Amino acid sequence: MMVSTASVRTVALQDTLLSYQLIRAARRSLSVRIEADGVVVRAPRWLAVHEIEAALHERAAWIVRTMAWWRHHARPLVRPAWQPGAEVLYRGAMLPLSVRHGNRNGVRDARVDLLGIQVTAPSAEPDALERIVRQWWRREAEDVLMPRTLALAARAGRIPAAVRLSRARGQWGSCNARGELLLNWRLILLPPELADDVIAHEVAHLCELNHSPRFWAALETLRPGARQRRQALAEWAGLLRE
Repeated sequence: MMVSTASVRTVALQDTLLSYQLIRAARRSLSVRIEADGVVVRAPRWLAVHEIEAALHERAAWIVRTMAWWRHHARPLVRPAWQPGAEVLYRGAMLPLSVRHGNRNGVRDARVDLLGIQVTAPSAEPDALERIVRQWWRREAEDVLMPRTLALAARAGRIPAAVRLSRARGQWGSCNARGELLLNWRLILLPPELADDVIAHEVAHLCELNHSPRFWAALETLRPGARQRRQALAEWAGLLRE
């Protein structure tokens, strides 16, 4: 079995010195992913370094822009100050956090109201607020993403063998040969349009377990324009690292 190899290289892009991780693997195409902690380039073993860096220069504007966006937003998106008034991410929007003190039966909960995200808790300790909101995020993921997945699967005329939430750090979703779908709970943090694109992508794999023209045709039927929105989705990839 061929083993992937990795190295760190540096290239100048738009007056910015970029360090990126280059991963060589048995693949046919080049991919560039911008994460909260840097740029990862996956390339075929046969592709020359000058060709790889030429591709980076072609995408320089997007790379520099997205890296700047993540420097300012990535960590606060999922690690706010965890105090009243902090902004918390939910379905692509930053909502103010408010706290209502409640000790009855030790009730701890969170919900969205007209003013933002309201947490009910015995105290406003940052650790407690973070724990409550993270548990709420996961419940929301189950309540929102599961029905949407089943609705899109019904449109595709397919019934998944199972649909489960994932905590994976490297991908938004997956589909295996048994027809089981895994969806990252962090999809609840994305704008609904992009979350639907991911769900439709995995549902389309129930029709074609590859990325053939038939797969892309199935995806286009489910979510017109989803393939073109993949770059917009890539700008949120840093969430997978948190």
